This record gives sequence, C-alpha cells and structure tokens, in this order.
Amino acid sequence: MRLRQIEVFRAVMLAGTVSGAARLLHVTQPAVTNVLLHTEDELGIKLFERIKGRLYPTPEGRTLYAEVERTFADIENLRKLAANLRGGHTGHLRITASPALCIEIIPLAVSRFVKQHPDVSLHIETHNYRDVLNTVLVKNVDIGFTFNPQPHPALESDVIAEGDLVGLFPAEIGDGLAPVVALDVFRQFPLIGLHTDDPLGILVRDACQASDVLLSPQIEVKTNRIAMALVENGAGVAIVDQYTAASADPARVRVKALRTPLRFTVNVIRARHHARSVVEQHFIAEVVEVERLIARAAAGRIDRAA
Repeated sequence: MRLRQIEVFRAVMLAGTVSGAARLLHVTQPAVTNVLLHTEDELGIKLFERIKGRLYPTPEGRTLYAEVERTFADIENLRKLAANLRGGHTGHLRITASPALCIEIIPLAVSRFVKQHPDVSLHIETHNYRDVLNTVLVKNVDIGFTFNPQPHPALESDVIAEGDLVGLFPAEIGDGLAPVVALDVFRQFPLIGLHTDDPLGILVRDACQASDVLLSPQIEVKTNRIAMALVENGAGVAIVDQYTAASADPARVRVKALRTPLRFTVNVIRARHHARSVVEQHFIAEVVEVERLIARAAAGRIDRAA
C-alpha cells in the first residue's frame, strides 16, 4: 500500500463514511471511493462492508487498521523528529577545543546550551592545537575551537572572536611593575613558555623577533593552563591568553597588559564540505555569547596605564 492509500483507508475507518473521510482529507468523495476500490482490488481483499450508507470494516480491515495505526504513529514520530532537528532541539554534537578555551568558555557554553536543548547529547574533547586539527580532519568530531589556525586545504575556519595575550606575574613581582609591560621585562624573570608549535607560542616568538627581544623559556609547557598554575605557585612569569588569565587566583597573580599588543583570533573549524547542522549553529552562537561575557570579565583583571 502506498501512503495515500493508507491515509484514505485510515480516514474511512475514523469517519465511517466516504463523505466523512473526504472532509477529513479535504478531497472529493469520488476521489476517496476510487482510492478505496483500487486498494481493495490491489490487495485482493475486501476492507469494508457497506450497510445503510455506512462502511463497516471487515475482519481483514480491522487487522490491517491495527498495523496502519502503528505506521501513522511512526510517521508522526518522524514529523516530530524532523521538527526538532529543524529547530535544533535534538541531535548529537561532537566538539573538541584547545585547553585554554575549556577552562571557562566551553564549559559555560555547554551548561547554557543543554538547558535550552535538553534532548541534544554532546561529546567533548580537549586537545592541543595539532590534535584539535587532526581530530577535525579525520571527522572524529563535528567542530573544533582553537586559536589562530593555519590555513589548511581540507578545513574551513571562521573567526568568532578576537582577544589579547597578557602577562602573568606572581603577586610579589607584579606589584612592583608598571600596569603595562614591555616584552623585555620577561627577560628579568624565569619564563614559562608555550611550545613554539602552538599558535600562541608562535605569536609570542614572532613578536619577540620583530622587537629584537630574545626570550628563552626556562620552563616549556603544552598549555596555558599549566603556565598559569606555575605562575600561581611562584615558578616564574608567562604570557598567556586573556581567558586563562581571567581564571588566575587574584591573590597570587597579577595580570599586565603588553606594551606591544599581541592579538589572536578564536576560530571554529570544521572539515571542508561538512554539512552544518542546526544544533551546531546554535552551539556556536552560544560560544560566541559566552566569549563576550568572559572577555569583559577578563578585561577587568588586566592592569592598565592610567
């Protein structure tokens, strides 16, 4: 049976007459009659007995109707699913992000997102820069969030925010420094630096070369989160992103603006030709909004010149 035949059969069962079925379906009575007769001929069984102007289902018709109702329930579930997918209310989203973005931005975005989309499930990973790219490339995740990604022929990248690198100093050191510091100030103290294969590490390296300032990290780390923890414990000084700095212990750490501004971008990346789901778009919008909130909070932590 085709879907139209099922609809007509069900309408006749519900209405009990051809005229009633026609009204339910918004078609003419002859159209209902023709479909019904064709269905009986095609199936080779009689579906209704015609008694005093009404149609009464045969035993075969009643048996068929039970299956038709199950089919219609499935169809209704499909319609609801399609509506939920269209509205971004259901689905599964796989995300990866750089560690610095997973301190506050991604967790807060996820918290806000799941309250609005309780039927969406999420899978979240945090990786260093190269692994974020690789995880997106092999399609183990749908989207990734990272800093300053290099162009790649198999990836699409969109800027969703911009920010600044800042200086982190133990309180006993930072209290004796000006609100805004030059890069050569970091030569005076043990430096905690990112690996130079990290986009933010590359940003610092290029700025030092342009300013003819040689900075050699005494301690090299993989993430800004580790750098911040080391500064909090007095192991040295560091240059980190503003989001990491915003989460530093204010009793133990001072955050300084850099005289030479070092700007970075926050990007969402996906495999090229990856179909963007509505759920994905809603989550990215949440990340953008959360970034703005945290960026404003981060700005309040930075010492600046009067």
